[in-house]
Amino acid sequence: MRMLTTPYWTTRSLASDVSSMFAEMDRLAKVYDERDFSPACEIVEADNHFYMSMDLPGLKKEDVKIDITENVLTVSGERKRETNSSDSQKFQLFERRYGYFKRCFTLPSSVNTSQVEARYENGVLELYIPKLDAAKPRQIQIQTGKTGIFERLLGNKKSDDIKDVNVQ
Repeated sequence: MRMLTTPYWTTRSLASDVSSMFAEMDRLAKVYDERDFSPACEIVEADNHFYMSMDLPGLKKEDVKIDITENVLTVSGERKRETNSSDSQKFQLFERRYGYFKRCFTLPSSVNTSQVEARYENGVLELYIPKLDAAKPRQIQIQTGKTGIFERLLGNKKSDDIKDVNVQ
């Protein structure tokens, strides 16, 4: 008895097979790509400052560089994989990210870049970025009567305006 079967190439396209093959190769390449290290970061804004924290596990303070140029904050560094020269050990699973990283953040013009402070402890980089005094919110008191700048600017303008109007 002879069975009628549909050929393989008519049920699946060669393009989809090649596409899925490249997608799988790309996925596998990312697992082993040492340049794919981008540390996680959080930024919180308060009334008088910004607080930034960045996770940098496995790095030493000396491995991290912080620069501010024209209101661009740059945090860079490198996390290197420690290799053991022993040939008896072979990697079975490689999930950690290693390599050079560089994160750039554009700061608002309202920050005081000359007073930024940094601290590194337990694999977490913390940055305190103060705002300029002009950028900090302040409460404005409402005045009554003719006081302050209004007295000097307006004087008795309202009463002068009333006298100048001629009714005909």
